[in-house]
Amino acid sequence: MGLFDRLFKKEVAEPAIAEIDKSKVPVYPMIKRADWKGIDLVRSQPFLNIGEKPELAIIFAQDAGNCFVYITESDLLLPDVAENFKNCQKNIEAYPHEIVLAASLDNRVFTASGEDHSAEKVLSPAFLAEACLALNTDRLIISIPRRRCMMVTSYYEDFQLLESFFRLHFVAWEEEDYGNEQISDMVFLANSNNIEYAVPLGFRILLYERDGQFKLVYNTMDDLFDESGKIDFQSIMERNKIPVLTAR
Repeated sequence: MGLFDRLFKKEVAEPAIAEIDKSKVPVYPMIKRADWKGIDLVRSQPFLNIGEKPELAIIFAQDAGNCFVYITESDLLLPDVAENFKNCQKNIEAYPHEIVLAASLDNRVFTASGEDHSAEKVLSPAFLAEACLALNTDRLIISIPRRRCMMVTSYYEDFQLLESFFRLHFVAWEEEDYGNEQISDMVFLANSNNIEYAVPLGFRILLYERDGQFKLVYNTMDDLFDESGKIDFQSIMERNKIPVLTAR
């Protein structure tokens, strides 16, 4: 928990009604759950559907100090706002980040968290290329369970490392004390240029303490074991992966 407390937890001020000049304040893409209550009031584009059901969408946010305001379809009828809106991809590309390798995980996992648009760096090809370089891989597993939270590792890691990665992913997803809204309990698969798939894992990993001993327990309705009686996380991800609807 200490790793997440240091990197993810952030006090969030109560939002207030704000007036900004939408033609001047930078616009950033923001990944939201498709059931977000304001989704029908703002400009949005699909990011992930599961079957016929929208799961995730991209909306477009501007910083109004202690809250965000969002670009609407009517905003884009104004030429100055529409011109500013065109810069949203450049803005997320330029948004500052720091890749921090986790020594407790043998420097095989990194976080790039703590800022308002950290999770949306997954929409930046340059960031994904940098992540591949940092982890010496051509394929990534990305966790963005909550706003301002990101954790990344190589797709090719071994069972023990991925078990720890997924457990920490679910810790962040379930921990309301971080004060950041949830994005997804799925993980994402990416190459060095774009997000390719979302993966509903189909299980949870729980950590229990009994008589001073800690034990990991899997909670699932699926069959997790392969023919050899082992859990193969790569096979599970390949079986469950769903193409994202937009790469950028």
